[in-house]
Amino acid sequence: MGLRNRPAYRVVVIDSRKARDGKYLESVGHYDPRTKLLELKTERIGHWVSKGAQTSDTVGRLLGRYARQHAPVAEAVNGESAAAAPVSAEPVSAPEIATPTDTPKE
Repeated sequence: MGLRNRPAYRVVVIDSRKARDGKYLESVGHYDPRTKLLELKTERIGHWVSKGAQTSDTVGRLLGRYARQHAPVAEAVNGESAAAAPVSAEPVSAPEIATPTDTPKE
C-alpha cells in the first residue's frame, strides 16, 4: 500500500494459514511512517486478542506507541492539568524523620 518511495501500512487481522498479502478478516488500523500518523481501532484489536489472535512484534510496538500518544493527562490535586498547575518559587523542605533516640522510652 502507498506510492513509490512513500510507504503506508495497514494493520490487519489475518488467519495464520493465509498468505501474508492474502485476503484478511478485518482492517484494524493504518500507519504512515513518514508523517508518523498512527490510527488504530483498539476495541477491535482487543476483541481479536481475546479470541486468541496474536500480535506481531511490529504491531506490538505500534500499540505501545499508540498507548503513549493517547495516554490521559495527569490531573493535579485541585483538578487542573499538571501542565497548567502553578509552580511554587519557594523550596520545599524535607519532612523531619524521627530517630530512635527521639522516641520516648517506656
